[in-house]
Amino acid sequence: MRVAAPLQKPFKRIYGKPCWQVKVGYGSFLTLEFGEPHLEIREPIVAKRVSRIVRHHLARRMVTVHGDWHLWIYCCEWEVLSAGKHIGDSSTKRKARIAADFLDGRKLTAFTVSARTAQTVFKFERGTNLRTRPYDKSSEQWLLYEPSGMVLTTRADGRYSYGRSNASEDRWKPIGTTSR
Repeated sequence: MRVAAPLQKPFKRIYGKPCWQVKVGYGSFLTLEFGEPHLEIREPIVAKRVSRIVRHHLARRMVTVHGDWHLWIYCCEWEVLSAGKHIGDSSTKRKARIAADFLDGRKLTAFTVSARTAQTVFKFERGTNLRTRPYDKSSEQWLLYEPSGMVLTTRADGRYSYGRSNASEDRWKPIGTTSR
């Protein structure tokens, strides 16, 4: 399958770049950074109508390092394979960390996404693949944030969005991949 041009365009800019700081997050979340590192600083927030724990967290300055491009594997199951061999997956924190460590530093070479199933394969050098598949029928699967402020997002229902990350309008379109 060939990926539709609107989905392929943002990825062409990171092909050949190594991912770094591959991290396991909450639940099945996985993040990968690409390009030059940048500090993101969130100043302390004074909040009154939240729990003590949340208030304490918000009161701290948060400094995060992100790449020019930030890929967030979101509400889906995922697994990492190398030459067809299972390396790790999102089923447990231990398996997820093994997979994240294996991916770290590998260069992204291509990706495909199925319009019918919303399954995605991110292809990396040396025969390594990161495969995602929906675990429901409507959640966002992954998001690719660009340095321009644009974000490409796919959903489990086979639709995608590409636009400013702070835009609120409904801009979902069918993925629409075609056969070669």
